[in-house]
Amino acid sequence: MIPSAASLPNGLRFVVLRKEGPPLVTIGVAYGVGSAHESPLQTGYAHLFEHVMFDNIARSDGKSFDELVTAAGGSSNAYTTYDWTYYHTTLPLEAIELGLELESQRMRSFVVSAESLRTQCNVVIEEIAENVFNQPYGTARMHLAAAAFEAGSCYSWDIYGSIEHLRAMTLEDARQWYERFYRPHNAVLAVVGAFDSTAEVIERIVSFFRDIPSAEQISTQQCTVVRGYKHHVERNPALPADMVIAAYHIAGMDDEQTTMTAELLATVLSAGRSSPLARRFIHEGMFAHSASAHADIRRQSSLFEFSALARDKSITAGQLLEQWEQLISSFGTMPIAPEHLERAHNKIRRRYAQAFQTTEGLAEMLALAVLLFDDPEHPWREVDKLLSISPDALQEFARTVFAQQPALVEYRTHA
Repeated sequence: MIPSAASLPNGLRFVVLRKEGPPLVTIGVAYGVGSAHESPLQTGYAHLFEHVMFDNIARSDGKSFDELVTAAGGSSNAYTTYDWTYYHTTLPLEAIELGLELESQRMRSFVVSAESLRTQCNVVIEEIAENVFNQPYGTARMHLAAAAFEAGSCYSWDIYGSIEHLRAMTLEDARQWYERFYRPHNAVLAVVGAFDSTAEVIERIVSFFRDIPSAEQISTQQCTVVRGYKHHVERNPALPADMVIAAYHIAGMDDEQTTMTAELLATVLSAGRSSPLARRFIHEGMFAHSASAHADIRRQSSLFEFSALARDKSITAGQLLEQWEQLISSFGTMPIAPEHLERAHNKIRRRYAQAFQTTEGLAEMLALAVLLFDDPEHPWREVDKLLSISPDALQEFARTVFAQQPALVEYRTHA
């Protein structure tokens, strides 16, 4: 599969890929905006706009984005990260023009009303209450952001942002945010489906998007990162068990070799019931209810994270951390076991194969490949690079990363 990529005079980049299969099409739009683009005094805007953009259409029939997509037999959703926001809609192939029209309307101009903004703001505030403050460990990401990055720098607040900042957001604040970031120059459109002609799809893209005005002033805001190494402790006897998160700083996306090695190492540590983490923490040591490693890859500065939830209140966060430190100390003297590496390779192959088989997976990968790397063929190159990383490179990466002081978040059920 070879994607076709181009750009329009207004700055919009697009990529089109024909895929054999059911008569479906997925239209994805990635915008280069996330919580890292916010001000420390105006947080939560990027995630709020994930919701707001579904109201950013004005039609004579009065129908909403979701109503139109559902009536056509499709589905849509979106998500927000620190560095980008991604929207995706999957429709029957005959409704491709509807999907392109809706996305072009959202990108064309800001038409959200004050009432709609306030409604979506209240929805997000309820989401924060439910997912952050009403969950046993829901504040973990918020505390980790503050522990791993110094106050005021990029990534030092959670993607949800501050409820107070959201409540203070005005319609003019929202309009300015839209004009800075939701313009063609800051977007990538991906269209993947079982259409007959790629050239015809490109013609439709041009007709719907070519006359959308470009930004009057392109935002040049830079993300300034100041790494932190703090230790945050939450004490709550009502929690079911202790939990610990250790986060180690690694390079951002520009250093692909480092970030891919981190992803592979996290998979080696976590993949399967006989992975190093599962054996030490769950099946043999019986210290934890769950344990995992994760490479949180970001544009400017990434994190390699370990987390574990104790089996019960008899196991402390300190014991979990001690077991983790014993495990990572072995990387300095013992090579990566071949069976662990092979298991990780199989998991990576399966993950990419599954994404390559669906219009949804392909559209997301293509949109982000162009947005982040300006390379529509990056996903295929990436999987080959991941599988070519040597055991020696993994071991050296582990020795280097785990030698540094981590940022720590602990939940303790005892004093």
